[in-house]
Amino acid sequence: MQKNKETIPQLDIPDSILDKWQQLIDALARLMEVPAAFVMKIDYPFLKALIRSRTKDNPIPPNYEEKIFGTYCETTINLKKIHIVPNAFKDPNYSNKPGLNENKLISYLGFPLEWPTGDVFGTICVVDQKEREFTQEQKDLMREMKVSVDAHLELIFKNHQLQIAQQKIKEQRDNLRLLTSTVRHDIANNLTYIYGFLQLKLDNTGPPDNVIEELIPYVKSSIESIDYIKKLEELFTKEKKFKPLNPRDILEKIKRKYPERISIKGSCTINADEFLELLLRELVRNVVKHTEDSQIEIILVEDKNTSMIHFQDYGPGLPESIVDSHFRNSRNQRELKGLTIIEKIMSRYGGTILYEKNEKGALFKLIWHKNRD
Repeated sequence: MQKNKETIPQLDIPDSILDKWQQLIDALARLMEVPAAFVMKIDYPFLKALIRSRTKDNPIPPNYEEKIFGTYCETTINLKKIHIVPNAFKDPNYSNKPGLNENKLISYLGFPLEWPTGDVFGTICVVDQKEREFTQEQKDLMREMKVSVDAHLELIFKNHQLQIAQQKIKEQRDNLRLLTSTVRHDIANNLTYIYGFLQLKLDNTGPPDNVIEELIPYVKSSIESIDYIKKLEELFTKEKKFKPLNPRDILEKIKRKYPERISIKGSCTINADEFLELLLRELVRNVVKHTEDSQIEIILVEDKNTSMIHFQDYGPGLPESIVDSHFRNSRNQRELKGLTIIEKIMSRYGGTILYEKNEKGALFKLIWHKNRD
């Protein structure tokens, strides 16, 4: 039994298209002179009657669903072509079909409905309570209706792809804004400060004796920002290819730099790539930076829905200005520093980063959602 790709069954069918399908199915049942016509949708392991004809005495109730196994539609879906059953009682494949003796729907004509990817959405089909030899004209009519529904599915899929593309464009625009903001506010401010000192020298006004000590932090800050820009440029442009990884292996390597301060407990598996090490190093560096000499507990846990890494420190936590910029109002984020790297990598993984203060100190939570695409 073919199973659709995970992303495709989640696409919503707009009400306007469902209305068109209802009209089409009503016309199909009327023209074919059958008691019931349907658009069946795969919701594995079930088949659901997404649309049923509003024919009088339709033997199939509204919101009908059934296990897919052993049904007429299962064969249609597996064959991916027209499927005809003139009389199920005479067909060894269906003579013992569950429910057949109750509803007496012994004849069937169906076509698979397909996304443009080739994945099967479900079927369009008609059933009758008497033996039927469907004519070529009836088969051709139903094929044309299948083509119409497939065209709607293609439109829905392409609109979905367009929305994804538009979101990517928006993300790239936001990323570019972040990079230009860094150049404008961080590096430019440092260069302005350095320029001021050099201007004093040119004017013979004379800079202070400790000019080198004064300038070095600004030079280092600019170099650091440029380094972050390079890292983010790679992060923004590199193709996503994830694989299962155990972050504890990386954390044990990071711990060697702070053997007396960091403790690690637990284990978990996440889908990530080479940027995971950068993410964990930056987070440890930020936590260490703001906790002075206090201890840091790293706890890895997972359940069927999530994998999580908790970073608990016993210090005062992040300054309020950083918390406000990165966790309360990230749109006002202006500095391209470690937390921004962390947030962008977690966004790459479709994960979440949370920050809170508790009775121990400050707690960072990195959360991976297993069931997200």
